[in-house]
Amino acid sequence: MFKLILKAEIKNIFRDSLYLFFMIYPIILGIAGFYLIPYIDSVVTQNSLLPEIISMLFILLTGFIFGALTAFTLLDDKDDSVLLSLKVTPISVKAYVMFKLLISFVFGFIATIVIVLSTNFLPNSSVFIILLISLLGALQAPGVALIINSFSSNKVEGFVIMKMSALILAFPVIAFFVQTWQEVFLVFAPGFWSARLIQMELIPTIDVNFTFMVYFILGVIYNIVFVTIFMKIYSKKSNL
Repeated sequence: MFKLILKAEIKNIFRDSLYLFFMIYPIILGIAGFYLIPYIDSVVTQNSLLPEIISMLFILLTGFIFGALTAFTLLDDKDDSVLLSLKVTPISVKAYVMFKLLISFVFGFIATIVIVLSTNFLPNSSVFIILLISLLGALQAPGVALIINSFSSNKVEGFVIMKMSALILAFPVIAFFVQTWQEVFLVFAPGFWSARLIQMELIPTIDVNFTFMVYFILGVIYNIVFVTIFMKIYSKKSNL
């Protein structure tokens, strides 16, 4: 049954031009970053953090995009009464939604790995470190999807919420300049944790409060809790 859901999901993505654009957008970002980052690095001053900030944002945007894509497919399911129809099938609505969230995570994970390896955004990082960063970055995809669906009832509202939720990407940028205990004010942004890992790889001399693995573990825990909370909000709103 889940194979059918996956096939239907992929079919819907390739049938809708908007969703197809979301799918190729990470590729566009990767190509742009491949040429843009070296150019910026060559023209800015030596102490500028601009190349590192842009590299980080490009990596984080991949998970965000797949979260937004899943959010709009869920809104489509709601408009087409797919979720209502599932209530009379062997698959529970919650299981269906969670499977779609899992798809967003897997797609985001794979896309992030491909982009990082093909663009050399993290030139000094091992494959293992890139896998951990990609995993944590992709964990924001289900959270983004649930944020959009928890506060919107249709695609128009979804676009507004998506643009507003994109503001959370500003917090990882601020983290470049906040390494003391004050980072506690930034941790509520799902992308903060993967952003901190990226910063530690791009700037090895950065002064941080924890080790790489501690940030990774805390990030996984936080993102799981974040998704759980918003899943409850979404379930209550949609009467799942």
